[in-house]
Amino acid sequence: MIVQAFAEYLKQFDDDIPTSILLFGWLKSKLSQKPECNITKVIQEEITLVSDEECNITFAGKSKTGIKLLESLYNFADSYEQQKFTRWVHNLKASDFGSFTK
Repeated sequence: MIVQAFAEYLKQFDDDIPTSILLFGWLKSKLSQKPECNITKVIQEEITLVSDEECNITFAGKSKTGIKLLESLYNFADSYEQQKFTRWVHNLKASDFGSFTK
């Protein structure tokens, strides 16, 4: 359910934006808004925003379930990025590599 909601969110953006950046923004927005749907409620219950002394911001699971949820979201984002690369490679032609041989 949550991964599906993130997948729907991804459809709004160009393929030029890295999926990990979009995941960061999506999670940050879900954590900062009022929990009006079950997806936001679960994310707020299971995931937290963490910053260190150097002001680096990351996400952490609050429980084993939250850790698994984050892992699933990161894995989905990675597979989506790989799919974008595969489509890009599939659309290449042999003539596209001509500039590399000169």
